[in-house]
Amino acid sequence: ENNLQETETIVLTSSEKFLWAFTVSIYTVGGMIGSFSTGICVKKFGRKGALLASNSLSIVGAILMGTSKAANSLEMIIIARFLLGIFAGLATGIVPLYLGEISPKRIRGGLGVVNQLSITIGILCAQLLSLKEALGTAELWPVLLAFTGVPSVIQLCVLPFLPESPRCLLIDKDREDLARKALIFFRPTPDVGDEIREMREEARAESATEQQTVIMVIKDKTVRWQLLSVVFIQFTQQLCGINAIFFYLNTIFEAAGVAGDAQNYASVGVGTVNVFMTVISVLLMDRLGRKLLLAGGYAVAGLFCIIMTIALNLQDQISWISNLSIACVIGFIIGFAVGPGPVPWILTAELFRQSSRPAASAIGCGVNWTFNFALALVFPFMQDGMGPYVFIFFLFICVIATAYVIIIIPETKGKTFQEINGLFAKRNNVKLSDVEMEESTRHIVREQ
Repeated sequence: ENNLQETETIVLTSSEKFLWAFTVSIYTVGGMIGSFSTGICVKKFGRKGALLASNSLSIVGAILMGTSKAANSLEMIIIARFLLGIFAGLATGIVPLYLGEISPKRIRGGLGVVNQLSITIGILCAQLLSLKEALGTAELWPVLLAFTGVPSVIQLCVLPFLPESPRCLLIDKDREDLARKALIFFRPTPDVGDEIREMREEARAESATEQQTVIMVIKDKTVRWQLLSVVFIQFTQQLCGINAIFFYLNTIFEAAGVAGDAQNYASVGVGTVNVFMTVISVLLMDRLGRKLLLAGGYAVAGLFCIIMTIALNLQDQISWISNLSIACVIGFIIGFAVGPGPVPWILTAELFRQSSRPAASAIGCGVNWTFNFALALVFPFMQDGMGPYVFIFFLFICVIATAYVIIIIPETKGKTFQEINGLFAKRNNVKLSDVEMEESTRHIVREQ
């Protein structure tokens, strides 16, 4: 589409605009369905099994999109995007869950960021492949769309050789023998006794609790503030403005005065910065902690929302101001990539115990995808109505997110799931069990 617009002006009718918007937004509708289905799939298939099964959606979607041009069928693309949305919604819930449960607690944050790093690398690869020098041509676009099935094929070849989550095996299935083998596979040492004991203690604390559904987690007063926190950080991750920037990056560059030919390459530059800063986040997550990176990231993003508003207001008066607008986009990406990008997914997996974790993950991911969909629909109208002041809305979100993280969210770096649960006990007005009291006492001793 971008290449065609370089040579001719395309005028769409109202029905064509609606069809285009529907084709774009159906992906996020699938994402909402997939994310809310996370708990059901994990309960039925386990972490590993759910990931393996979900790849069928991606591969079918890739085949449909790759053959849509030959079939001259837009309907095939719409169905494919819907299936890919379900796949992506499931993946955003299951992958952080699996990574969080197989990771040693001392590097759980860094490994959790690897999930977000893979997403940013995927975005950058898509941007590079969509250039007209690669697959972004009238002849090759079906190959570009079908390329989405390649990572799924790779995962189907690799994942069967990896064990199921040790916590799932021991706590959910009561298979300590398999859990021990899985831990030895994932650890550089066969000495996994301490982790087995920790999981046994969590299993004892969970012994009287059944695997919770979404409704049960919503009603459970003992996880009220954990759930509120996850919903809030997933909500603010979407409404802080990051997807508005990525969805309409070329539009923002055009409003900033960037030449049409340079917009796609500028987008690639932004994607590169996103990948680089996410790598930095991997290195910092278990050193500086989740809370500092999350609050600091929102604060940095909010600062650049202010500067972006000023730059967009002055772009007609000052010729070089378009360069400042690009710098603001990059600055916003830096703030987002080090904290608000990866941390919500890590905390969604960390703030809950085994029985409520899958359902809580489904809720958090569902909120994320719901507001992803809402923002994709509303942002063009916000842009038309608010003009250069549209980033003031995102500034407001960044400010309240920063305040909430500082006041409410505890630091979870280096803590067991039991210890993290204990951090919310007072706020939830619940009494810790004897097992949790023992765990908290041991943590205090270790800290001293």
